[in-house]
Parts: sequence; C-alpha cells; structure tokens
Amino acid sequence: MANPTTNFGWVMPTATDLVTDLPADFNVFGQAVDTSMAQLKGGTTGQILSKTSATDMAFTWITNDVGDITEVAAGTGISGGGTSGSVTVTNSMATAITTAGDVIQGTGSGTFARLGIGTAGQVLTVNSGATALQYSTPATGGGLTLLSTTTFNNTVSNYTVSSISGSYKHLLIVGSGLQTANAAVQPITFQFNGDTGANYNDSGIRNNAGTIQSYSDILATTYQTGLVLANTTDTSPRFGNFQLTIYNYASTSLYKVINSQGGCQASGSVYTQTNSGNWNNNTSAITSIKMIEGVASNLKAGTIQIYGVN
Repeated sequence: MANPTTNFGWVMPTATDLVTDLPADFNVFGQAVDTSMAQLKGGTTGQILSKTSATDMAFTWITNDVGDITEVAAGTGISGGGTSGSVTVTNSMATAITTAGDVIQGTGSGTFARLGIGTAGQVLTVNSGATALQYSTPATGGGLTLLSTTTFNNTVSNYTVSSISGSYKHLLIVGSGLQTANAAVQPITFQFNGDTGANYNDSGIRNNAGTIQSYSDILATTYQTGLVLANTTDTSPRFGNFQLTIYNYASTSLYKVINSQGGCQASGSVYTQTNSGNWNNNTSAITSIKMIEGVASNLKAGTIQIYGVN
C-alpha cells in the first residue's frame, strides 16, 4: 500500500499487493474514499450543494433561495442585462447626456433623445409642429434700451443724435429738469433726419389757464418744423419735463405717429402743460434726431435721453 492518489491521498494497492494482500488493501482504499465523500452524502429534495470553506471536499446541502434570478432583461431606457455571469445594466438616458445642461425629451412611445442646452437668454419652447421641445430666443416686448444721453450746461442750443439703430419697435425720448437760458418762452423742438420742411403737425398745447395755443403761436417761424414740448426759466424744482414716444420709427412705409406729454413753468405763475398727438408726414425711417432749444438760446440745465423700445 504505497501508491496514494494525487488529489486525495487515498492509499492504492501496489502490483504486488494484488497477490499478497488484496482484500485488506481494498478495504483501506474503500474506507478512505468513503470518508472523503461523506460531505456529499444526504440532502433533501430541492437542496443544492454549497461550499462551506476552501478546504477540499468541504460541502454542505442548503435550500435553494426561492425566486432566484435566472435572467436580467433590459427594459425601456435600460441597456445591458444577461442570463449568467456578472450582469451589468446601464441607464441609457444617463449615457445619452454628453454636456452640462442637456435635457432628455420623449420622442415617441418608449423613445427619447438628447436636447443640448441653448444659449444665454434663450427659453425652452415647443416647436411649430408641437412635436418636440426646442430652445428659442424669446420675443422681445416692453424692454427699454438706453441709446443716448445728452446733458445740457448752458453751452448747447441744438444737438443731433445720429446713427440711431433701427432694431427697435418704437423710440421713447425723455427730458428731465430742462431750463432755458432765455427769459422768454422758448419751447424745445425736434427735427428728424434733418428734415426742415413743413412735414410736422401738432395738436397744440394747453396752459394752466385753460387756453389752447396753436403751434405757430409758440414757435418762431424758423423752428416751425419741430414739436412743441417743455421749457422753463424758473430756478425752482419745477423744471421742464416731458416724455415723447415715436411709434414705428424704423418703418419706411408709414408716417410717424408721435405722442407727447410734458409740463413746465414758462414764466411767473403761468404753467404750460403739453398733452398732444403729433405726426411727421414722412415715410423715411428715423435715424437721427436734432434737439433744438428756442430761438438761438441755450439750455442751461437738464438731460434728454433716447430709449429703444421693444
């Protein structure tokens, strides 16, 4: 008996043992096999064999877990899966995202697609066919953009703002704290695109006494092409102030409708209030505005600002 097996060391009869002591040798061999295989014995129906340690032949019978997973199937929005080995599943929506700000939108039943982030200022909207989302620049409306500021300091009798952008819907002109250097009544007027023709109309102004004064009553002949607004020689806080809106100023087919409101102390206790509708009988787009104060008189104070209106 000197011929052990390689894996378990069971003692096997040698060639000479087959003649001299065969029954005893097989008895030794059989007992060794029986002992080694004892761990495999037993168990009940449905049990499975499980290792208890890394030691050779270290087994035990255990009850199989009810509901063992036999397959991982990838459903909608998931990729991967499998029936054996190490199974990996992936969130397909997550892998569709490539850039910060991406969103995932449905494209149909159980389908989706990546929508890249828009640009600064854009908003998320529905496309014209109402089938998908898209980023769009919002329609402008109600915003004001300051285009020009002119501050007077007794040095300017007229001033022109040129190269006015045509990218807005309307123009708003605002005057604040305006004061003339001339003691006489000197209205502030405007000319568009250097037009000195008889293409301006005004509905007149009303003072605090209720008197409606015509356009020609206020303006000198030289400046009857302007629009009557506010002025003052008063040094009190009641300086001339006004606002004037030019509608569709960039149109090349329409006359320019103008609304103006303003007020000032002309002299003494007489206050001129302007609330009138005006128009410019010219279809050219307005690209420059000339501000004129009185008859060769300077504005000694005040500011006029021009805004683009969307």
